[in-house]
Amino acid sequence: METIQQLIETRKLSRKKPGELELRSLPFLQAYIYGRVSSPGQVRDSRESILEIASLLELAISDGYITSLDPQEIKAKLEMIRDNPSSEKYWSDGQVTIDVRDLGISGQLSYQDRQGLADMQKGIIEGKIGAVYLTEGVSRLSRDKDRIIPYQLLKLLKDHSIRIRTLDGIWNPVIDRDNDYLADEFDDAIGERKVMGRRMFRRKAQKAGRGEYVGEPVPPGYFLPITGQKPTGQYEYGTMEPHQPHATVVNRILEEFVAQGGSYIKTLRKLEGITIPYFPSELKHMKRLSSMRNCKMVESGYVITASLIRGLATNVKLIGVWQWGDVEPIPANHAPVVSEELFLEAYRLSLTKGKAKGKAANSEPMEWTGLLTCMNHNESRKIRSIASKGRYLCDRGYLQTGEHICMDIAARYLDEPLTTTVLNQLDLTPFTEEILSRMESESTNDNLEKMHSKRESTRLEKETQQYQALLTSCVDEITGEVDQDKEEYYWAKIRELKRQLDEIKSRPAPAQTQPVDYSKVREFLWNLSDRWQAFTPTLRNRLLKLLIEKVEVRGRYEIEAIIYWKNGLQQKVLITRAPSNSTLEKRWTVEEDNILATVFLHDSEEDILAALPGRSWKGITLRAGKLNLRRARRTGRGKAWSRDDDERLKSGFEAGMTPTDIAKELGRSVTAVTARIRRMPELLSARPRKAMPVWEVENLIPSQQSSPRGGLRG
Repeated sequence: METIQQLIETRKLSRKKPGELELRSLPFLQAYIYGRVSSPGQVRDSRESILEIASLLELAISDGYITSLDPQEIKAKLEMIRDNPSSEKYWSDGQVTIDVRDLGISGQLSYQDRQGLADMQKGIIEGKIGAVYLTEGVSRLSRDKDRIIPYQLLKLLKDHSIRIRTLDGIWNPVIDRDNDYLADEFDDAIGERKVMGRRMFRRKAQKAGRGEYVGEPVPPGYFLPITGQKPTGQYEYGTMEPHQPHATVVNRILEEFVAQGGSYIKTLRKLEGITIPYFPSELKHMKRLSSMRNCKMVESGYVITASLIRGLATNVKLIGVWQWGDVEPIPANHAPVVSEELFLEAYRLSLTKGKAKGKAANSEPMEWTGLLTCMNHNESRKIRSIASKGRYLCDRGYLQTGEHICMDIAARYLDEPLTTTVLNQLDLTPFTEEILSRMESESTNDNLEKMHSKRESTRLEKETQQYQALLTSCVDEITGEVDQDKEEYYWAKIRELKRQLDEIKSRPAPAQTQPVDYSKVREFLWNLSDRWQAFTPTLRNRLLKLLIEKVEVRGRYEIEAIIYWKNGLQQKVLITRAPSNSTLEKRWTVEEDNILATVFLHDSEEDILAALPGRSWKGITLRAGKLNLRRARRTGRGKAWSRDDDERLKSGFEAGMTPTDIAKELGRSVTAVTARIRRMPELLSARPRKAMPVWEVENLIPSQQSSPRGGLRG
C-alpha cells in the first residue's frame, strides 16, 4: 500500500506542467513543411528562398521524422516549379508532408484563397499535425493587415501545442515567451509590409519623376534595354527605346484608324491578316514586359484588336511623353514612334462617341436580353441584343478582330421557343387560388422593410457575439496579462456593430401600406400565356430575369439552348431555324474561298453546292465574281419547261423545298430553277415571307451548376 508521502508525490507528478524542453521536443505527431512567397515573380526570381524548402525536409529528417521523401529530388522538383508554375506542388510520405501550393499567393489572403493554409489548419484541428516547418518564421503563414488571421493562427497553434520549426530554432506558443515572440513576429511582418509599401511607392515616384521605368507594361513600338543585374538576379532596365518592326505596324494602325474616321471595325477590316511580329530572341524579356502579352497570339505574331487600337490612340508615350500616376508629365522623355499630328488626330477620334439615333435611342429591351450566352467558342460569350432591329448577335470576335460573326439571328427564332417553354412551365392556373390564399394570409405579417430590418439585426447581433467571444483570447491563461492592441481592435469592431444595431432600432416604424389588391394579382396569374404579349417588353424581360439564371446557346441553324432556372433545374430546347440572310453572319471565310477556287471552274453546280453547304448558288456566283473566277459559258439553250415540270416545281416550292432541292429532283440547274420561279409571281406571293422556328423541349432535370432553391411544376 502506498504511503501518504508517495500518494502526494504521485499527485504532484500528475499535475505538473511539462517543461520547456518537453514542449519543444521533436518529433511530435506529423511534420508539415509549408512554403509560400507572395508573387509569381518571387517564385521565379527568389531561387534560394524556394530551394530552402528542401533544406527543411533535411531538418525534419534530422529531427527524427520518418519519410522516404528525398531532399535532392524535392530540390529538383522545386526548380521545375520556378520554370513551370503548373508543376506538382504537394508531396506526402510517412510522417512528413511538403505543401507549396501557396507559392505565388499573397499572405494577406484568407483560408478560402489559400489551399495549403486551409489544409494545414484542418490537419492541426484533427490532431494529425504536430510541427509546422517554415523558411522564415510565421510571416510565411500570414501578413493580414487587419491582424485577424494571425491572432486566429496563434490561438490555434497554442491550443494544440504546435511546434514552429525553422532553421533557427523551435518555438511553441504554449510557452509564454515563445508566444510573445511569435506574436511580435506576426506584428513585425505586418508593419514591415506597410513600411515597405510606403518606401516602394516613394521610391517608384522618385524614379518615375526622373522618367525611368518603374514596372508598368511597355506600349507597342518600344522595348526596354537591359542595363544591369541586381544581386537577386533581377534585371535592371533603362529608358524605353523604339523597336522599329513594331513601330512600323503601330504607325500603320493609327493611319488606318484616322483614314476610317475612327471606326474600329473598318480599321480591323483594312488590317486583316496583319499582325505585330514577336520580339526576337535577344529581346525575349519583353514577352512579359510588353502590354501585348494580353493580346491573342497566332503563328505570325500578336493579333490586332479593337482594344489594342483604342489603347494606342490614347497612349501619350507613343509621342515621347512620360506619365506615371500623379507624377508630373515629362515631355520629350524618350524618342517618339508616332508623329504628334497623327497621334492627336487619332486621339480626337478615339474620344468621339456616336449618338443613338432613331429607334436605337428609346427601344425597349427584348425578352431575353442579358440572359443568352454563346457556347460556340473556347470561352463563353454574352449574346447581345439590338432591340431596334429585333436581332440577337454574338459578334465579340467581329468587334475585336474583324472575324466573321458567330451568330446574327432574328429574335423570333429564340424568343418564341424559349418563352413558350418557360410559360408552359409556369402554367399556374390549377394552383393560382391556393397560392393567392397563402399570400393573403402572409400579408398580415410584417411588411418587407420590417423583415429586412429583422434579418439585418440578427446578423449584427451574431457578429457582435463572435467578437465578444474573441475577447477571451486577449487574456493570457497563465499570467493573466492582457494584449491591449488585440483587445482594442475587437472592442472597436463591437462598438461599430452596436452602432449599426442601434441605428436600425431607432428607425421610425414604417407607415402602414395600402393592402395589396389581390384581384389584380389573380388577373395577372390567370392564363399568363394568353396575356403574355399584352405586357411591355421591359416587363417581360424583368419577369424572365427573376426566374432564369441564364440560357446557354450552341450551334447556328440547329440550335441547342439549355435554360438554367434559378431554382436549380435546367431544361434543353432543340431549335431548328432557316439559314440567315444576314450578310454579316454569312461573311465568307478564307477556308470557303479556297474551296470555291478549287471547285468553281470545272465542277458541276451540284458538286459545288455540296462542297459549300449553307451557300446558295447566287451567293456562290457573286463571290466567284469578286474572286475573278470565271466558268466556261454553256452553248445552246436548255431543256424546255413542260407543264409537268412547272407543276412539280410549284408543288415542291409550296411544300417549302429550296431551289437546290427542286433542281436535283427535276434534273436541272439551280440557276434555271431560280429563273423559272421568278417568272411565276403567284408562287412568290403565296409563300410565307418569314420562316418560323421548329423546336422540341426536353423535361426538366436537376442542374449540375447550382443547387435547388425552390420548385417548379414538373
